[in-house]
Amino acid sequence: MHSSSSDDDETKSHYEHHEYTTHNIVSFAAVTETIHKPSSTSDVQSRSYDPFDLDVYDDSASMRSVSTYASTQQNLKRSMKSRHLAMISLGGVIGQGVFVSSGANLREAGPAGVLIAYSLIGFIVFWVAYSLGEMSAYIPVSGSFTIFCRRFVDESFGTVVGYNYWAMWSVIVASELVSIPIVISYWSEGKIEGWILSLASLVIIFIVNMLGARSYGETEYWFSLIKILTILIFIVVGCLVSGGVIGDETYGFKNWRDPGAFTPQGIDGIINSLAFTAFSMQGMEIVGITAGEAGNPRKDVPRAIRNVFWRIVIFYIGTLFVMGMIIRYDDARLLPTDDLNTGNFTISQSPFTIVFTEGKLGDVADVMNSIILITVLSCANSGLYVASRMLLALSREGIAWNKLVYISKRGVPVYALICTALVSLVACTTSQIADGSVFFVLTRMPGMGVMITWSGITIAHFRFRRALKAQQRSLDCLPMRAPLHPFGDFFDLLACVVIAVIAGYIYFPSQNAIGIVGTYLPLFACIVGFIVLKFWTGSKLIPLDEIDLDTGRSDYGMPPPPPPSSEEEKANKGPLYYRVWKRLVHWFT
Repeated sequence: MHSSSSDDDETKSHYEHHEYTTHNIVSFAAVTETIHKPSSTSDVQSRSYDPFDLDVYDDSASMRSVSTYASTQQNLKRSMKSRHLAMISLGGVIGQGVFVSSGANLREAGPAGVLIAYSLIGFIVFWVAYSLGEMSAYIPVSGSFTIFCRRFVDESFGTVVGYNYWAMWSVIVASELVSIPIVISYWSEGKIEGWILSLASLVIIFIVNMLGARSYGETEYWFSLIKILTILIFIVVGCLVSGGVIGDETYGFKNWRDPGAFTPQGIDGIINSLAFTAFSMQGMEIVGITAGEAGNPRKDVPRAIRNVFWRIVIFYIGTLFVMGMIIRYDDARLLPTDDLNTGNFTISQSPFTIVFTEGKLGDVADVMNSIILITVLSCANSGLYVASRMLLALSREGIAWNKLVYISKRGVPVYALICTALVSLVACTTSQIADGSVFFVLTRMPGMGVMITWSGITIAHFRFRRALKAQQRSLDCLPMRAPLHPFGDFFDLLACVVIAVIAGYIYFPSQNAIGIVGTYLPLFACIVGFIVLKFWTGSKLIPLDEIDLDTGRSDYGMPPPPPPSSEEEKANKGPLYYRVWKRLVHWFT
């Protein structure tokens, strides 16, 4: 009994020591900043040089986002509200992978096979989301998982994961920009040059991001609301069409019998669709990155992460189930697999449009084309946001150009945003050279990139939990917990490795060199980069008892935000129409 009490006292003392130390480090930094406040304009310019005079906005209520090596002079604004994160987690990354490319998966695997593929990837996404959410709610920093990989695993490992993610989203932005002229051609009939439309779209999303995280969050809130409502309407209409209530034919499970639940390729078709499915479901990690700019991450991040389950079940599984009932997998209107993600699609090939057409509701083509345009813009907007925040995190960690660490008074990483936009623009221009083969390679890379990202998050979370145990920390300090640990981490890592290995399987029979290179280039680059960095920096696996579990914690080290009034309280104020609207928004989100 005496020994047990002594151990408890020692553990408590150890924990209090960490808290006391971190608190005083932050306090000392604040005092030092006050004492050494620059006394001249030149001092200010040397510390925060802004040649474009972009600092025109100030927000004294901002909170500091702490990174492992972050400068105390740089601040992101915690201006995202709970409803922003909730809606972004639900629909912020629903893009052409659902509205268009899902047709290619149905064509490849069949109605039952595509459900198996999406369910398997859905299991991976579920546990990755909870693992990242657990760490991000505990330590809410921008560029979250690259910081976690560097802090909990190995600095070289975190560097590779971070650059892989930044490159992946820069390419995705380029892919969406190339898709925009094709969507708009439904109205313009090719009268406007495609490059002009792509450039104009890039300028629009750049301006939205320049206005700050609140602007991005508000824009994505409404974009996501439109996409979610569209999918819900699609599921309801699809069920009515399948049952014969709308249209001239009753479908039920007729297409599961003829031409069949699976394609003639059988298991090969399911394997071929896995990489494309992973690409269409990527993006849930955006919630972890936005945690650095959330007003109350201990509350908002867990709430947003819990939405991932419903997003998988309703928006992916539900949508594919309805498609499989109404659309034959051999329907000529479905997007051919060879054109997936190249942007070579038209509105008539969208499975959504096909379902409405089968229900004799073909007049909604204009509406569907508008929604697909919003979807593509939304994905490009999200991609530019997360890629710029990742580049900022890499710069803060000292592994990217130090000028990129600059943040304007609006809380915008201006130069990281400009750099990301330029890279996406260059990648976009490759669609016009060498018959588009370079761009074809680039559009295949994100499928492998997302597997690398999810693997990194899984490994970081496993090490994070082991460090908590090694340092005798109670799990009660976590705002949320990932279920079934460590089974979820083991399953995710194994599944990601297997899918990464077989991702290019579809290209080997035809000896498609471009497809093989595009698929495996990110994996090869990350392996080589990791080995080179290990030799160059001499970094080692961080011992569990030396892992930093305190810097940037959400429960101390930063002043707590003032307690906001609840949405219910806000809904009780103002005119009747305002109160009804607020209650609807609160209920829906």
